[in-house]
Amino acid sequence: MNKLFVALVHYPVSNKNGETISTSITPFDVHDIARSCTTFGVSAYYVINPSPGQKKVLDRLIQFWGSGFGKTYNPNRTEALANTKHSNSLQDTMEDISNITGSLPLIIATSAKLNNAQKTISMSKLYELNQKKNVLLLLGTGWGLSQDLLSLSDFILEPIYGTENYNHLSVRAAAAIMLYQYSHIRKTS
Repeated sequence: MNKLFVALVHYPVSNKNGETISTSITPFDVHDIARSCTTFGVSAYYVINPSPGQKKVLDRLIQFWGSGFGKTYNPNRTEALANTKHSNSLQDTMEDISNITGSLPLIIATSAKLNNAQKTISMSKLYELNQKKNVLLLLGTGWGLSQDLLSLSDFILEPIYGTENYNHLSVRAAAAIMLYQYSHIRKTS
């Protein structure tokens, strides 16, 4: 069976002016997305950030919840973070997935905006593609994935639309919604 992987990208992402930047690791994003990934059966969750200082933040977080007081205090958090990995880049992430599975995954980007209608796919189509090949779902921080990453992706998942014109979910909320939708399709197929 093919695997679904998730990556939270901190670089390269965009700021509100469309410039490429790097963002900082946020413990709430790491915790909450890890919990969603574990709940919905994601094979591994990568946090992509090339900064050595930010890697230390992630390592400290995973170590705290993976051993000693943190593990005793909240074993559920320990379990959720067990498949969380640091990565310096998308390339390193792809290589790790290739080492695990024996092949490179499809890259599926996410965005709150409709970017490229020709590359945009539905969640049902994502599920269909994942039946044929491993998939890496990229989540953007800041103001979203950089244009370079969107261009590099094989497909872009359609945005999550609410009932109003406002469309600015936190990345952890969007991740939970997407993984729930994916899981629902998997259960009913």
